[in-house]
Amino acid sequence: MMGTRVSYLDEQQPLEGYLAAPDSAHDLPGVLVVPSWLNVNESICRRVDRLAELGYVAFVADLFGAGVRPSPPQSPMTVVGPFLDDRLRFRRRLSAGLKEFQRRPECNADRIAAIGYCIGGCGVLELARAAAPLRGVVSLHGILTTPMAAQPKTVECKILVLHGDADPVVSLESVIAFREEMRLAKANWQINIYSDAKHSFTGEGVVGDRTPEAGLHPQTDERSWQTTVEFLREVFG
Repeated sequence: MMGTRVSYLDEQQPLEGYLAAPDSAHDLPGVLVVPSWLNVNESICRRVDRLAELGYVAFVADLFGAGVRPSPPQSPMTVVGPFLDDRLRFRRRLSAGLKEFQRRPECNADRIAAIGYCIGGCGVLELARAAAPLRGVVSLHGILTTPMAAQPKTVECKILVLHGDADPVVSLESVIAFREEMRLAKANWQINIYSDAKHSFTGEGVVGDRTPEAGLHPQTDERSWQTTVEFLREVFG
């Protein structure tokens, strides 16, 4: 990996993110990356390295604490449940990462987008609902429901949701409800649905073999990556 570890705090909670940037980077467009339940692991850091290779400065936010790397036999829902149950706490944790990123000299604080995977996809949508200063957000196989729906004309960034049609974790009813929420909020949104793709179709959040609910879908992983890259070009254009 080409990046560096970055220590920061959410109130009294020590956190450690991962920053990657081109050589001699200064004042570049930034991409905040919010990971799956596996937190700041090698896989998500490699994705951030790929973003740096495209000319962005990118930062993985730490969700659960410095050095905390959830894994089986823990279940994903046990790990992410406290954030799903307390969205204000979740937003605060994400805002801590965003503020740390904005302070970095490599990053132009006025030109930041966010990408999230699984619980991270849910997280970037919460940032959008909270009117965080972002150019755009991409949710990949993210949880779409919220108890704190966006209010009309409060979502200031563009939103892209990338969803697997065979995802049993996030139902089609959730997709339809999200669409209605965004329509009522008068947001700028787009939803792409990929055939035969289950939850965690990028492989982020998957441990070991494919499960009945989730697994890497190579075609969708590649297509969704290219769509994400095109979206970043648009919002930073």
